[in-house]
Amino acid sequence: MLATKMEITLSNSKLNRRRFMSLAAASTLAAPAILTATRVNAASIQAMAGQLLITGFPGGSAGDKSTKALAAHIAKGRAGGALFLRHNVKSGKATKQMAASMIGASRQSLLAIDQEGGKVQRLGKKHGFTSIPTAKWMAENKSVSEAQAFYTKAGRELRAAGFNMNMAPSVDIHDPKNPVIGKYDRGFSADVERISAYAGAFVKGFSSAGVACSLKHFPGHGSSRSDSHDGFVDISKTWSADEIVPFQKLAGISPMIMGGHLFHPEFSNGKSPVTFSKKALTNKLRRGLGYKGVILTDDLDMGAIRKSFQLREAIILSLAAGNDLLLLSNSLNYDEALPVKATRWITDAVKEGRVSSAQIKASYARVMRVKKSYSA
Repeated sequence: MLATKMEITLSNSKLNRRRFMSLAAASTLAAPAILTATRVNAASIQAMAGQLLITGFPGGSAGDKSTKALAAHIAKGRAGGALFLRHNVKSGKATKQMAASMIGASRQSLLAIDQEGGKVQRLGKKHGFTSIPTAKWMAENKSVSEAQAFYTKAGRELRAAGFNMNMAPSVDIHDPKNPVIGKYDRGFSADVERISAYAGAFVKGFSSAGVACSLKHFPGHGSSRSDSHDGFVDISKTWSADEIVPFQKLAGISPMIMGGHLFHPEFSNGKSPVTFSKKALTNKLRRGLGYKGVILTDDLDMGAIRKSFQLREAIILSLAAGNDLLLLSNSLNYDEALPVKATRWITDAVKEGRVSSAQIKASYARVMRVKKSYSA
């Protein structure tokens, strides 16, 4: 195509043969530079994409094949950290050894775990950790300052074990009819001001110990009548505007906010969950509430997503909506090569124009700021 244009230019402007040959030579020299730039850009996007992935694994020991595989992915920059779930925690000693292997792979690893309290505490008394009461009990029995002191102590224990990311607290309202939040007293209160005060104590306590917290589940899961672990959750008939207040009040101090796999016409694009909604995450949370921290997905392997979307599509839609960090538990159908595939899917999505390179760069910058503040 380039030579044809030059021939036309030659014909129209009556350039001499020497001039034509010099232009042709110049174009030949320029082509590799263009190709090299394209390759470098693709490599750069792929490298940044790896830092946007927090990946799970089925192993329960440092010697397990899947544990070693994820550590290798982290070392090569294909994953930004590890997600520890209940099945990974066999003992306190084994869990600390696995965490150490991930940190050894990269000192910038984000090691994430659910350490809320009550039923949702992966590292508990039997593993050598202080038992954390439910959020509701804390708000009913401790002052805000007492709660913060307790959460600071719990944060130090968690950090000493190698973890620097706690996927908590839940700032969802308490409603006893709720099957996943209210049933287990995971919400501090039905009063949003009280939720904000105690959740703030949680975030400050853990943060002072070097553990980044994530408020969840934007814009509020507490009033739902179903569980997003199992399937589609519609909150349009039960949700109230008050539920967004804790996110608004704590946006300035929380390094991370997790969106919920929830549907509400005010927040969703079409019938998509908030996880895939630019209206919810970019417009309302980022711009409306002025949130400057990391927005992360809930696990993309949960029923609400898995039953309706292929993982590749879920990853792309999540980034396009404004998520910075993706949680991939990789537990139901374990795939050792998932980080390789996911980074390729993201790079391809940028090439296809489905996700902009500017979005990837902005997300990367936000994630790396958190890593700088909380890494080992």
